[in-house]
Amino acid sequence: MIIDVLLPLNLSKCFSYKVPNGLTIKIGDFVEVPFLNKKYIGVVWNNKAKLNEKIKYKIIYKKLPIPALKKEIFKFIEEFSLYNLQPIGLVFKLFLYKTGLKSIDKGLKKTHCFKEYKINKVKKVDYNSEQIKAIKEIKNRLNKNIFNVFLLHGVTGSGKTLVYMDIVKDLLKQNKQILILLPEKALSNQISRRFEEFLKAKCAIWHSGIKDKIKKKIWKGILENKIQIVLGARSSMFLPFQNLGLVVIDEEHDSSYKQEEGLIYNARDMTILMASILKFPVILATATPTIETYYNASINKYNHILISKRYKNKKFPEIKKIKINKNEMSKNKHIADETLIYTKKFLDKQKQVLFFLNRRGFSTYVICYNCNKRFLCPNCNIGLVFHKIEKKLKCHYCDFVCNANRSCTNGKNCELKFYGIGVEKLFDEIKELFPKKKIIFLSSDVSVEDELNSRIKKIEKNEVDIIVATQLISKGFNFPDLNCIVVVNSDNIFFGSDIRSTEKNYQLLHQLSGRAGRFQDNALVILQSYENNNKLVDALSNEDIFKFYKEELNFRKEAYLPPYSKLISFIISGSNKFTVEKNSILIKKLIPKNNHLKIYGPVSAPISKIKSNFRSRILIKYSSRIRPQKLLKETVEKMKNFKNIKVEIDVDPINFM
Repeated sequence: MIIDVLLPLNLSKCFSYKVPNGLTIKIGDFVEVPFLNKKYIGVVWNNKAKLNEKIKYKIIYKKLPIPALKKEIFKFIEEFSLYNLQPIGLVFKLFLYKTGLKSIDKGLKKTHCFKEYKINKVKKVDYNSEQIKAIKEIKNRLNKNIFNVFLLHGVTGSGKTLVYMDIVKDLLKQNKQILILLPEKALSNQISRRFEEFLKAKCAIWHSGIKDKIKKKIWKGILENKIQIVLGARSSMFLPFQNLGLVVIDEEHDSSYKQEEGLIYNARDMTILMASILKFPVILATATPTIETYYNASINKYNHILISKRYKNKKFPEIKKIKINKNEMSKNKHIADETLIYTKKFLDKQKQVLFFLNRRGFSTYVICYNCNKRFLCPNCNIGLVFHKIEKKLKCHYCDFVCNANRSCTNGKNCELKFYGIGVEKLFDEIKELFPKKKIIFLSSDVSVEDELNSRIKKIEKNEVDIIVATQLISKGFNFPDLNCIVVVNSDNIFFGSDIRSTEKNYQLLHQLSGRAGRFQDNALVILQSYENNNKLVDALSNEDIFKFYKEELNFRKEAYLPPYSKLISFIISGSNKFTVEKNSILIKKLIPKNNHLKIYGPVSAPISKIKSNFRSRILIKYSSRIRPQKLLKETVEKMKNFKNIKVEIDVDPINFM
């Protein structure tokens, strides 16, 4: 018997193997096979392959003792591969947790007890009228075996988590498995504590920070349908669920759901694709849906469930714009006098204050006073950022690190000048302004997970007075005593030629303001701004939550931008600038001429060099009513013949750098 096996390789074809006598094989079985002097775990794609007498077939080593891959997953792998223009072998690789598969008939054989994950009793919750209405709306339209997408659009602090918890509770009684997708590792710990309190059971958490010993147990528990609820990052959508009944995508607007390197895909969109094939519902929970999600709800493609009031009718924070001028500010002063008056009032009442700045490091622009040379990354076309805590200069694109010293043209060391404010510099300024207060610092540079979780717990328990943080703080956290937020510079949060920059800024500022006053009234959000007219500030102050979306959709329609069109980006990179430019032109010529496709470029990318590779971009725009992937598939295959360059394909890009 000859079978075709799909291997987890950067290829779009299967390989044929011979099945030894006495072994029963069916489509979807996982098998271990030889390939180029190595052992690989693959999946049986076809068990009726044609025998070619001229070929000497290799024999499969063994069949793995785990459930076969469902035929619906086969279809999903094919659709995922085609839509994202990625090799089918790499898509299949996403479903392989190698550590678990290698242990399935070894150490994991002894793992049978999952009692800590068993749901015992569900805590009673008091819902308000809007939450009850939202729960009823979802349950009335919810069918456990029918694909359906719900946009749970609740203002910040409205209790969206409590709403979907109630939906989860009912599905658990039906022995369904539930996946809660979260955008941030640190957020999973806070949400898991709420679920554990609600379900009186331990939640399985899946992300890169979880140890393999724990992951292996979770993986087997999911495989045997003994673990019903999983909270995880985007990779958890590929876990071996046997009876998946619902996926909740919390903070669905978050860009962390987009994998930007390697195999590029959007976990939110691919989860919805998977749900449409496997027939289960999806809940998209957010206070600030993406423009595409809001549009899909507005045309009734998704069910729009709105919660317009905060839990227990708490008031929204007051939005106050404080106009600052350059004369008032100095090199080491970034907080206006008026801002300080307000923040001191909150601190005097023992209420927490957050100072927000979305820039990592201490100084974003480092230059020598004598030779006027800026410190640049040797691998990227970008300046180095000074990190005072580590006393190092860093590149935020390739992770290059160096000491902050350099020989100057006068034979001495460069005399450094630090310009541009980062969150570390702001932290120093706040410490000087409030020397007797307990101040904590939060950013993605706090790389040790235990330390990050410890700081978050201190904020939750009101053990600190002031928080200085980057956008990490905006991702769905619940801080009971945070009542005042200061956005140090509300004019420039995201930079670059990005068609989504207005949307991203609105989402970030709206989410950030939603951290304040969740449990108490009279909260305040201060937006420091150099501009007289700031549309985002006006949008945040406006009580009509749909106004921003209507205006942005009108702009996108006139400009023929998503969701009225769709985009595919080709990023061509290589070590030789001339080779990249020449091959970019040749690749453009390979793209089929079609009246429905508009091709832009090639042009040098906004950051023209990253990790010692020069970068060029080609952008394809097409109608959202068509799918040109089949047309482009041949082009993608031909691109593999180009030498000395790398081509990355980004369908529905959200980053244009």
